[in-house]
Amino acid sequence: MIDKRDTQQILGCLMKRPQLLSEIDKYSFILTDFPSRFERSIFMAINGLYRNGATKIQPIDIENFIEPDQVSAKLFKDKNGIEYLQDIVELSEIDNFDFYYNRFKMFNLLKDLKKQGFDTSEFYCEDLTNPKAEEINQGFNMLSPKLITDAVRKKLLGVEAKYETTDEIEVEAASKGMEVLIDELGAAFEIGMPIQGSIYNQVIDGAKKGTLTIRSAASSVGKTRNAVADACYLAYPIRYNATTCSWEQQGNNEKVLFIMTEQRFKEIRLMILAYLTDINSSRFKYADFSEREYSVITQAIHLMEKYEDNLILVKMPNPTIESIKTIVRENCIIHDIGYVFYDYIFIGPALLSEFRGFQLRNDEILLMLATALKDLAVELDVAMFSSTQLNAKGDDNKDIRNEGTLAGGRSTINKADNGAVMARPTKEELEVLMPLYENHPEKKPNLVTDIFKVRSGEWTQVRIWSDMNLGTLRKTDLFITDSRMDPVEDFYTKIDYNIKSWEDNEDEHYQTIVERLNDGEIID
Repeated sequence: MIDKRDTQQILGCLMKRPQLLSEIDKYSFILTDFPSRFERSIFMAINGLYRNGATKIQPIDIENFIEPDQVSAKLFKDKNGIEYLQDIVELSEIDNFDFYYNRFKMFNLLKDLKKQGFDTSEFYCEDLTNPKAEEINQGFNMLSPKLITDAVRKKLLGVEAKYETTDEIEVEAASKGMEVLIDELGAAFEIGMPIQGSIYNQVIDGAKKGTLTIRSAASSVGKTRNAVADACYLAYPIRYNATTCSWEQQGNNEKVLFIMTEQRFKEIRLMILAYLTDINSSRFKYADFSEREYSVITQAIHLMEKYEDNLILVKMPNPTIESIKTIVRENCIIHDIGYVFYDYIFIGPALLSEFRGFQLRNDEILLMLATALKDLAVELDVAMFSSTQLNAKGDDNKDIRNEGTLAGGRSTINKADNGAVMARPTKEELEVLMPLYENHPEKKPNLVTDIFKVRSGEWTQVRIWSDMNLGTLRKTDLFITDSRMDPVEDFYTKIDYNIKSWEDNEDEHYQTIVERLNDGEIID
């Protein structure tokens, strides 16, 4: 299968510049890359000469290197080795080495895949009588080894998901069945993209890819609602503002995976709808909407459909580490997802069963789950978010709440890049903070986020005070203090966290969508 011209270009370029063999971060060769014993002996000679100090290799050097091996020397002579080497040196182009190296490695990859029983005809068609051969082979030069392995991996993930996951796991687009859901409401009930909270973004560098953020809280403080809100802020570039009675460009246009463990699809979808419409989610169960609100809800549903690829929901009520890995890998690769929310870290029956016989403590199992999430973040280059429950120490507000308050053990946070604990401000805390909001009642916080771990930034051991509307999932950061409740004055000298998912010249596109929505149009 390997094109002889590619092999000749590789060998000729290596003779001209054997120093390429030292660039192991860019190029790698193994002996079996070369299709025949003759070409393998030449590569061995080039590699051996370079390792012994040669900086430019002539045909005679290779002949002399091969000569002690009688079998290789005879083959070299029978193949007119000197003339062969002279020709490939003359024809080889160092400037095109990367092109030929890419083809050379792709052909070898296809050869290895065929040996393993994979059909590679979709990448390169050796049967030139095939009517699609020309089209397929023309596209071959646009591929890379990574693109080929990713394509093969997608197929394998599809098979793996079919047999490795349980019947309980469901994957659906967030927009599925929204119209039916609304109809039924009355009858039954380095720098990452920004998420909600301008101060929080500045502290943790936003949704930074390759990182794991664990933001924990006690029951009913709003772990899931904060996570859904951040997922929506990443996935949807537009939302409604009930105060101004208008749609506005606010958010991003990124692809997000949200894995729920306890909630139903319906519950998450209603949270998303509450976020997009600025209508309190508690009102959806009664469906007592005004004509204007019905119009906004209809527009929001169509907005979800327009960006339906941006937010994928997965239900995993009884996860294991292996099933989490499979689902995350499959969806991130197939849907090109860059942001993953795993609702919260806990020990369920399936997870316990996965480690039956290993005599592991609960805190060790939780650490392994957190480690798996961090490893996936790095492997897939995604920003990973999760949370945990708190233990009894979570109510202690004498200092920054930290890993000691996490249920199941403090080691859970070891692999996280960012660690935070959310809580409701106590009466005593609000009294201390009163000078910051007494003349501005709208700045009275109802949520405090204690930041106890930040790997990439300077702002740790600080407290972010916010106004969080759990009904509409909208959050506004108000101010930041240190552990002693003193304002962090120099924080406000930093540049505003203003990162976008699109180029400046695309702003007009989103502004047009906003104007059409405000004119009452339905966006398809």
